[in-house]
Amino acid sequence: MAARRPRRQVDRSEQRVVERFLAALSTGDVQGLMEVLAPEVVVVADGGGLVAAARHPIAGADKVVAFLSKFAALAPTAVVDTVWLNGALGGRIVLDGKLDTVISFVLDDGRISRMYAVRNPHKLGRLNEEAVIAR
Repeated sequence: MAARRPRRQVDRSEQRVVERFLAALSTGDVQGLMEVLAPEVVVVADGGGLVAAARHPIAGADKVVAFLSKFAALAPTAVVDTVWLNGALGGRIVLDGKLDTVISFVLDDGRISRMYAVRNPHKLGRLNEEAVIAR
């Protein structure tokens, strides 16, 4: 039975924070982003040298928001929604029908303190496939 249990329960308030972040990201809502990010938030991105991504961690809410606020204008047709990543709620960005980015989050005291954005197509390949679990 223990093998079937989730690794950790996702708190409903944490889920709301992630959902609020993704909504603010998709609309370019700067104030909405600031409300869910911890002041010392750090974003680490992985493009694998194959696609554009921040080369160094971005630290601090102001810098992270400046980086993220361009997203809505650059990708107005993107589909942004939630996805389960390693047993935790994360974000998924689909551009032109193709998976572009997944984001995992670390929350502290009800705010996002770390984000890991993966854009590397080699790492995203398997996430695009439907998982079928059979006995």
